[in-house]
Parts: sequence; C-alpha cells; structure tokens
Amino acid sequence: MSENKTQNTEKETSVMLEVKNLCIQFGGLKAVDNFNLTINKGQLYGLIGPNGAGKTTVFNMLTGVYKPTSGSIILDGLNITGKHPAQINKNGIARTFQNIRLFKEMSVLDNVKVGLHNQKKYSTIEGILRLPRYFREEKEMDERATELLKVFELDGEKEQLASNLPYGKQRKLEIARALATNPKLLLLDEPAAGMNPNETAELMNTIRFVRDNFDMTILLIEHDMKLVSGICEKVTVLNFGQELAKGETTEVLNDPRVITAYLGE
Repeated sequence: MSENKTQNTEKETSVMLEVKNLCIQFGGLKAVDNFNLTINKGQLYGLIGPNGAGKTTVFNMLTGVYKPTSGSIILDGLNITGKHPAQINKNGIARTFQNIRLFKEMSVLDNVKVGLHNQKKYSTIEGILRLPRYFREEKEMDERATELLKVFELDGEKEQLASNLPYGKQRKLEIARALATNPKLLLLDEPAAGMNPNETAELMNTIRFVRDNFDMTILLIEHDMKLVSGICEKVTVLNFGQELAKGETTEVLNDPRVITAYLGE
C-alpha cells in the first residue's frame, strides 16, 4: 500500500503543467474549446497548428493575459487559473513573444536585470534612499545578469543598447531575460520567426542547452516544422481552437489529418 502511494506521489510530482478542459469565449466565438495538455518536468513540448488555430490564445491564458471562461491550469501542483500575469510569473511561468519585446533603449545588461527585479529583497524606501542593502543587491544582480549573458555569449555586448544587437542575438537576449525570472516553465512563442536557416539552427541548440542546463520545462509554439521535429519530444496540434492530434512528434507530423489542416485541403 505504502509502495503504491510512493509511486503515485512520484507520478504526480513529475507533472509540471496540467491543463484541463480549458475554454475561452469572445462573444459568441469559442476561440479555444475543451483544451487539455499535460507536460512533464524537463519535457520539450510543441504546440502547433495553422494560423488562427488558438495557439497564442492558449499562451495568453497560461500567462494570465486572458482569463479562461472555464477549465483549470495547474502549474507544479498549484492552481494558477485566472491569476494576474505578475503573480503567474512569480509562481514560475516566463514567456517570450513572436514579435521581440525588449526594452530597446536600455542596455543588454539592464534588460536582463529587469527579469531579476521580481526577486529583489530591498524595499522601495531603501532604493530611493540608496541604503546599503540597495547597493549590495544591485551589485549581486549585475553579477547574476552577467553570468546569464555569458551563457548566451552576450556578455561582451552587455553595455550596448538592446536595439543594436543583430536579430538572432535579440532573440537570445529575450530568452535570457525570461530565464532571469527563475521560471519552472518557459513558453516560447514562435522563437524562430524572422530567422534565417543558420540562426534557426543556432536557436535549436540554444533551446536544447536551456532545457538541459537550467533544468527547464519548455513549451513552444512554432511554424518551422524542421525546428519542431528537431527538438520537440511531443506535440499537440490545435485547429479552430480544438485539439486535432497529440503524441510523439514524428507520429503526429505524419498524421494525415494534420497534413490536411496545414495544407488546407
């Protein structure tokens, strides 16, 4: 009996994200209908589908931008359904966007420090008065941000404006900033958008590196099927807001229903 209980506990704790019967309705339109998803810790999972299928809407519900009409979102055992985005970020979800959203007029280093500020311990008063703890923590954040930039080989450009980085490096910086919030689950929204084949190949290596070296669980939306088949262990396909298929990546990508949905035949 106790052995079964232990096995069940291990099974429960291996799940990072569990989404059950998630729905959202805008007026009379069900943008996402009865969506279910289970992602295990350390998994690299893909969410794919044609344009307008509801993928980014799912991301917006996972991050609190939209409140689901019904259903539940459980992150590492904690119910985060309908919480505010800042609270969900503190609970352990970080995301990047299809259109890169860096603070373009801030330095590369300061962009990463923005991500670290949700962990600051000094008070607003200590910051305003520049008390010793403020300087101590700011120094620690500088060091932590620089370490993160080294991982992505951006430390040599830390004083540059983010807007001056090449496109591929801006994408890396956005991922570094997301990691600075110390997430359990990283959501990547079309990370390869606008990249050339060489940048995409480098991005694939970066995503694998993040998963393996940061003990990260990753869910990504992507239209580049070469990237999806190259790094995702499992995928779910959305079509018109509903699940069309899910399972092992190769098997799903060869599913005639999925091929038809993409080709529109």
